[in-house]
Amino acid sequence: MSATRVRPHVARVLERTRAMVFVFDSVICDLFAGVDTSAITDDIRARLPPPHPSMLLAGTAFLMATNPLWMVAYAHEISAAYGDEAEDILRAAEMAAAMTAVPVPGVRQALLACQAGGRSVAVVGSRYSATIESSLNHHKLRQLVGPVIGYQHRRPSSRPMGAVLVRQARKALAVNPAECTVVGASVQAMMIAEDLGTQAIGIAGLRESRKHMAGINSSVVVSSPPHLADALIART
Repeated sequence: MSATRVRPHVARVLERTRAMVFVFDSVICDLFAGVDTSAITDDIRARLPPPHPSMLLAGTAFLMATNPLWMVAYAHEISAAYGDEAEDILRAAEMAAAMTAVPVPGVRQALLACQAGGRSVAVVGSRYSATIESSLNHHKLRQLVGPVIGYQHRRPSSRPMGAVLVRQARKALAVNPAECTVVGASVQAMMIAEDLGTQAIGIAGLRESRKHMAGINSSVVVSSPPHLADALIART
């Protein structure tokens, strides 16, 4: 069998990489694929008092919202008790989805290739940490990764954003930014990596196109998780 040919710009990134931060959403798993998330929103909305009739814009948003995260944020604005109840509903929905959502094809091979090459791995995601842990355990991926960084709660006053999650993961991996590579599927992930001084590898076609992700200065793009796995094996 002939050796895998790795593009020079991808090889350069991997040669400098001692640790990798995989973004859970899209790269590891599309958690709510096939799930009607508006039903989660409706469940939360049914337990909350609507805005006062004089607040027309807020009232319209309350009635029209389909994103559970919007409704959780609104619940926290009413009171801590309503916020906690909304979070319990969202957490339960995430945990249920973790039992049915399947890993992205090829991601297991990519994680195994990291392990074989001595590259440590963290997983970050805009989900509850318990959800990510549950999904990884359910699909027997947990032993292939180290730190798992997600939300403990979504209270607006203390809600960590993507850059904070990646920074926490990089520190937990105990590597310098230049030795760390974020593996994501969106322009946002590539931009976060650039802002933090880390490298980035985008995986095309999972969420956004190669063209969009390759436009970020420090990022490189591969075609799929299996292609990433092949590149990692070739640079072991």
